Formats: sequence, C-alpha cells, structure tokens
Amino acid sequence: MIPSKIGVLLLCVGLAACGDKAPKTASMHEALPFMPLPPQATFVDRSGGPDALQITLRSPAKVDYLPAYYRAVLQKGGWHLVSDRKDKDGATVLFAEKKGPPLWIRVLPAEDGNGTLVQLSGAVVTQRDSAAAKPAARKDSAAATPAS
Repeated sequence: MIPSKIGVLLLCVGLAACGDKAPKTASMHEALPFMPLPPQATFVDRSGGPDALQITLRSPAKVDYLPAYYRAVLQKGGWHLVSDRKDKDGATVLFAEKKGPPLWIRVLPAEDGNGTLVQLSGAVVTQRDSAAAKPAARKDSAAATPAS
C-alpha cells in the first residue's frame, strides 16, 4: 500500500510540473527604465503581465508632498506631463511621456494611515506601438478641418 501512495504522490508532482507555466512578467528595463523612487521608499508589491509592470512603494512622506515632488522630478528629467488629476478614490494620478515607455504615477494615503503609497506603472513599447501612435500626415488642410 505504501508504494502505491508514493506512486500517486509522484504522479501528482509530475502533473503539477507539466501544468501551465506562470505568464511572463515585463522586465523593469522594458516597462520602467526610469523609476523615480519617493523619499525613503520601501518595497510593497510588484505585479504585471507581459506588456506592463506596476511597482508599489511606501514612503513616510506626506501624501500632499509627493505629487509636487514627482512633478519636479519629471520636469527635471525632460518628461512631458500629459495628465495630472485626482481619481475617484482621491489619489493623485500623473501620466508622463518621454521617448520610451510611458509612466503612470499614482499617489495615495496608505490604508493604515502610516505614510503614503506610490504606484509606479509602465508599459512595454514595441516598434509597432510607436509607429501606430504617430498621426498620419494630411495632404490638404480641408481634410483636417471638421465640416460645419
């Protein structure tokens, strides 16, 4: 009886090893080559898929200080701030672009009231994505003007 239990155990282990592998997660280099850390950052979480990556960090800095901190860091780094708004949860969300992957920064108070959480998100940009994002040139100005 014991050899049959060992056989079943080995079969289960073998089947588990043959199962689907976890999906590839985008690398830091691909999705977040520029990752501006908040002051005194500590790692909280990492999530993502093959085309995007999100890193969550905690900072003891005040939630009201960090959006201004990130605006200054982005400006000094030559980033174009595309969007700067509050989301439905009251978090400040910044979206910035520069040559390479876009960057999303979400700043919100930590749930336990101790410090601030910062979510840094990036997307993998392929050559095809870059070409698709460029607007097509218009041959005449009439085509670019909406009809009245």
